[in-house]
Amino acid sequence: MCHNRRSMSRRKLTIDENIENSDFIERFIEVCGSSQPAQVSRLLNISYQAANNYLNGRFPDTKVLLAVSEQTPYSIHWLLTGKGKKIVGKARKEITPILTDEMKAFIRAICVEVVNQSAVVQKENSQTKTVILTSDNIKSEKVKNEITTLSD
Repeated sequence: MCHNRRSMSRRKLTIDENIENSDFIERFIEVCGSSQPAQVSRLLNISYQAANNYLNGRFPDTKVLLAVSEQTPYSIHWLLTGKGKKIVGKARKEITPILTDEMKAFIRAICVEVVNQSAVVQKENSQTKTVILTSDNIKSEKVKNEITTLSD
């Protein structure tokens, strides 16, 4: 039985040299839902530098490919080659989806529109000065950890 295992040829995945790195990068960004190294590193639990390398065309190692398969519904074969079935049907483990840059821009535009409409209604109802925000003026904050303090 051990002899049979040794005699079996091992298949090694080779990436077609003709595949453009830009094609891989586009697929990797789609799979991760972001072109930002910080977001990719959080999704795949890898270093910022590793995420940056993959976003610049370096092919991921096995551990990263396993993380992709666990965290996304995308096919690893499709990610690497652009061929075959794109979605393999697995659902993400996370409940909250990662927002793409386009989704964030859309949400921001809707928020600006709502604030502007509210400001117009306020202006019609009173003579107070209103400030209309544009999407360029909106800043965002992220809270890493919320700390609850207890007092007597």
